[in-house]
Amino acid sequence: MSQENVKLVRRMLSEFGETHQILAEAFAPDFIWDLSNFQGWPGRHQFTGIGEFNEFFASWIEPYSEWTQEIVGIQDAGQNQVVGTMCQRGRLRDSGSWVDRHYAVLWTLRDGVIQQAKLYTPPEEALKASGLEE
Repeated sequence: MSQENVKLVRRMLSEFGETHQILAEAFAPDFIWDLSNFQGWPGRHQFTGIGEFNEFFASWIEPYSEWTQEIVGIQDAGQNQVVGTMCQRGRLRDSGSWVDRHYAVLWTLRDGVIQQAKLYTPPEEALKASGLEE
């Protein structure tokens, strides 16, 4: 099942990077988007379901006139988990300055769908949380 999980996460992230729309069939209806390990995050730390994720994402990219996301790497972490390391780049709407952000997401899957996504900064923290790095 682990390679299927890696393929699902890669496909979902690739499509999201192109369309900025979540691939709904890849997620459990009550999946959790968790920012509690995202250093310095000032707002709410947990969002449940696609609707709440979409609200979060709209506020996440609101400051930018341009926004892109690239997959740096995806690894099977065993126990139905996948680590995706990401790089985002956005041009601030009012200043024109670019902001780069590197982070990782620890994806937990069950029954072929994503149950939880935990974001980590720095990215190495996701590897530690998954047991891939000590």
